[in-house]
Amino acid sequence: MLKHLAEGQNRTYVTMDNTMARALAQTDPVLFFQTCKPPIIIDEIQKAPELFEQIKIMCDETEEKGLFWLTGSQQYQMMKNIRDTLAGRIEILELYSFSKTEAEGEVFTNKLDFSLPCLLERQRIEKKNDIVDVFEHIWRGGMPDALRTDSEQRQEYFNSYIEIFLMRDAAEAGGITDSVRFRKFLNACAALTAEQVNYKTLAEAAEISQPTAKTWLRILQGLGIIYLLPPFANNDRKGSFSIR
Repeated sequence: MLKHLAEGQNRTYVTMDNTMARALAQTDPVLFFQTCKPPIIIDEIQKAPELFEQIKIMCDETEEKGLFWLTGSQQYQMMKNIRDTLAGRIEILELYSFSKTEAEGEVFTNKLDFSLPCLLERQRIEKKNDIVDVFEHIWRGGMPDALRTDSEQRQEYFNSYIEIFLMRDAAEAGGITDSVRFRKFLNACAALTAEQVNYKTLAEAAEISQPTAKTWLRILQGLGIIYLLPPFANNDRKGSFSIR
């Protein structure tokens, strides 16, 4: 998406998955930015935290906005460095998977402002929800690559996603090494989707302690795998969360 937005801007793209680029960024941030000049997109920025200090210096030297577009899949590590180094100098956007409307390629002519007339106008254009279609969308998910495949390929995609990316990120972000219990924990979270969070149930399902269950849930939240939805309450001190 960022590459698409950057078309025509002469914006450099570099990913920290590239071993040589990452090594240069970690050992000599000044030389890195002399080689890869802003405006720039840096993907997986959390793998090279050494860049943040230099980014801060370069931001303070100019009033030009938007020189650095930074992306990362591990929210914990990235947010820690942002709070420590780039506070007040950065705008944060969280990118979710496709909604049902986006997945089906539907486009509305009116701008979304959540006013009643706006929502009524969209209601007239949008077809009514069909329960089968809704559950089919939930089952397929909104990951762009998965939407382009058939059911068999989609299953392999998600299996690979868990084994290659999620297990790796969980180990790096939270030091989780017990892959068997962590997979049981993932299954328990999936089974409790849209229900009130019950740490005792999660802990028993994964054969771990409740404090560990709370820690693992925060890790999944930080990785963007789950979303904890607070209930509406007049008293902010009350209420529980449900998993999304």
